[in-house]
Amino acid sequence: MLGVLSQDSGVVPALTRRRVLLDGGRGLVLLGLLGAAVTACGSGAPAGPDPLEQQLELARHDSDVATAAAKAVPPALARALTEVAAERSRHATALIEEIARAARKPTPTSSESASPTTTSAAAAPPPSVEDVVATLRSSAESATKLAPTLSGYRAGLLGSIAASCTALYSVALPTKGRPQ
Repeated sequence: MLGVLSQDSGVVPALTRRRVLLDGGRGLVLLGLLGAAVTACGSGAPAGPDPLEQQLELARHDSDVATAAAKAVPPALARALTEVAAERSRHATALIEEIARAARKPTPTSSESASPTTTSAAAAPPPSVEDVVATLRSSAESATKLAPTLSGYRAGLLGSIAASCTALYSVALPTKGRPQ
């Protein structure tokens, strides 16, 4: 037993069971408070925009381009372009729902999630089928690059979107040099 000399009675133990238990208890309480403080500082919204926001904008843009192109083509091709626009709108809806779920916010209503439309003074010619194919190809490549950086449902969602875009431009829409 370790001890310290005292003026009164000689040797007084410096390390008692009571002292160990009190100091140990204080240490555990301090450790718990420190852990709670660190956890509280670390919780919150992730820094930066959601990586799916860009995919949402691409889906909306592709839908708009396909819708505009459908107005200037023969009826048979217009049906295919209308289906492309509808499919990309469904992709936008799925992305909106996932972004809202990840942000722990309610899914926005269709009026809140609608993309703003811009009008130009000069009427531009309608996009061609090749323009639609180019936007779909770009969207597929973007989703393909982003999917491996995510995990779980989000990675699967982007993989599905990439596959769908690829099928839309390579199967559903005719391009030059490929029979219809």
